[in-house]
Amino acid sequence: MAGKLNDAMSSEVHINSALRHSRRCKQTKGATELAGAIDPFITDLETKSSETKKEKLLHDNTYDDLVFNSGGLDDRIRTISDTAKQYDRENPGRPVHKLLFPNGGYSTILRFPITKKVDAAEEIQERIKSLGEEHVLADQLPLLSEAISKVRTSIAALQQANTKVRTAVANEEVAQANLRRQYEFNYLDAIKMFGKTFANRLFPKAVSRKKIKEELAVAENPA
Repeated sequence: MAGKLNDAMSSEVHINSALRHSRRCKQTKGATELAGAIDPFITDLETKSSETKKEKLLHDNTYDDLVFNSGGLDDRIRTISDTAKQYDRENPGRPVHKLLFPNGGYSTILRFPITKKVDAAEEIQERIKSLGEEHVLADQLPLLSEAISKVRTSIAALQQANTKVRTAVANEEVAQANLRRQYEFNYLDAIKMFGKTFANRLFPKAVSRKKIKEELAVAENPA
């Protein structure tokens, strides 16, 4: 079959080939019904492909928000560390910094995966609360709580975005399969209507842009 579609081809290739086939059918007497049969499947794939692109863009935006908010949490943890160290310098005795960062410092926490990092931030939050409302570090609690909340919200949003992308991709793949099936039905119908030789003319072969340019060059500059 000329120009047969397969599931390894992109939606763009599916749509392009089907549109070219539809156009040839509309230009051929007695073949317009083939165009009418495949056009709805082209439109459906165009819609599903656009939806996938939209969801992937929204996913990327959501991921960017998570990275941005994670950076804000990093800054808040650094500030708390610096404040605790200053407090320890000014108030010799029980080291507060060691209480908040028992494993040595904040740098290890910042290297954690985001979900583990926010868990560690919540542990720091609880340790600050244990110091009492009058402690100087208590002022950091609202800001730390806000930073944690933003990251938690971003994580949930990214999980939802991942689900939407998977759904959109699945819907697009179904639309591709439906278009391929109708494309093959059209080919079989075209053979019945016109015979195999002429039917092949209604189904374009995939041609690279380079090949098209080469053929145009020959046409414009014949030997």
